[in-house]
Formats: sequence, C-alpha cells, structure tokens
Amino acid sequence: MSHKVALIFETTEERDAFIGKLKPLPGVSVSAHVGGARSLQAVMSKEKPDVVLLALQRPDDTAFELIEAATLRHPAVMVLLVNDDGGMNTLKRAMRAGVRDVLPGPLSAAAVQVGVDYVEDSKSITSRFVDNEGTLCAFMPAKGGCGCTFLVTNLAYLLAKASKRVLIVDLNLYFGDAASYLTSRKSEASVVDVARQSRRLDGSLLEASVLKVRENLHVLCAPELPYQLEEVTPETVAAILGLARTEYDFVLLDMARTMDPAAVKVLDLAERIYVVTGQTLPALQDTRRIIGVFEGLGYSREKIQLVLNRYTKSSQIPLGEVERATGYKVARVLPASDDAVLASINQGIPLAKLAARDPVARALYEWAQALSPVAVNAAKQSWFSTLAGRL
Repeated sequence: MSHKVALIFETTEERDAFIGKLKPLPGVSVSAHVGGARSLQAVMSKEKPDVVLLALQRPDDTAFELIEAATLRHPAVMVLLVNDDGGMNTLKRAMRAGVRDVLPGPLSAAAVQVGVDYVEDSKSITSRFVDNEGTLCAFMPAKGGCGCTFLVTNLAYLLAKASKRVLIVDLNLYFGDAASYLTSRKSEASVVDVARQSRRLDGSLLEASVLKVRENLHVLCAPELPYQLEEVTPETVAAILGLARTEYDFVLLDMARTMDPAAVKVLDLAERIYVVTGQTLPALQDTRRIIGVFEGLGYSREKIQLVLNRYTKSSQIPLGEVERATGYKVARVLPASDDAVLASINQGIPLAKLAARDPVARALYEWAQALSPVAVNAAKQSWFSTLAGRL
C-alpha cells in the first residue's frame, strides 16, 4: 500500500537541507513544499496527501487560523505540526485548529515515519474491528457539572442489568471518580497502570486491572493521583480499547474536557460521541466550541450526538433554542430530578436501583433500550416494567 506524505517548510533553505538527507521510504511518496501555513490548503487540494507534516517554528494566531481553514476544507487529510516549542498552549491551540498531533522539531526522517504510522493506524481501524462485537461510545461534558459521569455510570448499570458485558473507562485522568457513582470500593489499578504495561496487554491483564462493580459491569479507573500520565499515549489507549472491544459488549468512555493526542485517538475510535450539555448560556457556548473541534476533526454529524441533561420546560432557554444555538438536534433529553439524582450520587448507588420509577431513571431505561434492544412480548409486561420490577 502506497502512502502520500506532504512536507511543508517555511523556507527554501530548510526544505533543500532536509531533502538532501532524507532516504527513500518503501511504499511512501514524499513531496516537499515551501510557504508555511499559507500554502497548507493549496498543498492539500493539489497533492491530496494522506498526511501533511507542517514545520513551523513559531506559529501565531494567523497560522492557526489558516490551519483551521484548511483542515475544515479537507477533514480527511491528517495534519501533524512539527514545532520546537511543544508547550501545552501550542498543543491546545493546534488541536482546536484540527491538528492531529504536535511533534518535536526540527522535522526529521523519524517524524516522517510517525506520519506514515498515523496513516497506517487510521486506515487499519476499520479492518481491525471488523469482526469485533463491542460498541465503543465516548461521553464528553460540554461544561463542568453537566452530569456526564452520572449518565455514563447509570447507563452502564442498566446495560449490565440487560445482561450485557459493560466496561467503563474513566479517562478523566486528573479528577476522574466514575467508580464512586456505583460503589464505595477502590481499585488497585488504573488506566495509567494498564497503559504502562501495554506491551504485554491481554485479556488476563485487563481482567485483573478493572474494578468489578458486578459480574458483568467493570470500571477501568482513573489514577488516584495524576502521576505518569505521559504513559497514556494514542498508541496505548488504542491498544486498551481495541482489546476491550473484544472482551465487552459495550465500552463507555467517560472523557475529560481535553483534546490532547490521546483523547483525539479515543474520539477517532469511538462509534458515537455524546456531548452532554445543559440549558445555560455558558454550556451552550462551550458545546458549540466542542462540536466545532469535532467537525474540524472530520467527524460526521451522525457520530456526534447531543444530550440535554437536567431539562426543564420552564427554563429561559427552551429546547428549540438549544438546537438553534448548537446547530444540532438534541438526540437525548434527560429531565431534571435533582433530589433523586443527588441521593444516587451521594450514596454511590445507581438511580435505577435507588428510585426505579424516577423520571430520569425512565429516560435512562429508554436510552439503554435504544442502544441494546430486547425482544418484548406484547401480551406480557413491557421491557421497562419487567426490568424495573427486577431492580
């Protein structure tokens, strides 16, 4: 399989010096250009490469605006920024502009190989998972306090009650507490521990690393303290999730509001991304920003699902205004029921177990049924009544 790699330098001198040292790569065609961010869109249109490595020493706001315009126009082309800075601000700004990763400068043959590896990994995702049973869903809060973790954990509980094997992966690596919504027990291992052992990753290691809430509901927890997070790379999370999908019917990802390379890899792999928002202006503003980033990454409208949590008809921002402000239809509406939800969170007991007939529990039942339909005999009790009666 042949891969097309385009390199863009800021000066002719940089380009010529690099070309003189680059050795041919089997199955890879390389084109080298000059012009920096200004030439990115033209190169993507003319060359139609699989990946572009853009070498910029000091990218400014104008450069990032040009990058964002190019990635929006050509979402299927990966862009990797090669930069000497490598600071967090540069990384965040690059991700918002649609860059898949920021590599340390100067541009080298090793960086070109990284670009080729990205392409091969991306093109192999479909083939690697073609026979896979598991469904991979990511949940992203538009704003802190939107209730994302509550929805992930309670939906996972209901899917497990419907006899599905479910894994929650807590990817809020700094402040994740998903397990506390389901149990008071603590895990001895975390996502970071599994990532550090990714080279020997197998079903037994994953099984030993998860917290077992019940026989078919497990949590791969965030670390107690945010140490050694550099171990959680795009490659290690892809390995963990690839294995998890072969071991579980559903893998639900509780995401943090970050867009580092590992998070982007997770979102690439997810079949659906649920953006959880609320009826406040700050939440809707951040929802629009997040959706804009996702669209810049080339995700389809079908992949991005908008979830409105704590909905009230009396709100100053009605449902129609939420959809107008975000540009998306609301896929799921969860009503407000603060007392019952807070009791569930504070006690670490799933809402369906604590108050099965609460309106939020009913909405979650419907969501679980949509994700994993079950056969219902019309002459007997409904699926909801039957399940509610067992809880």
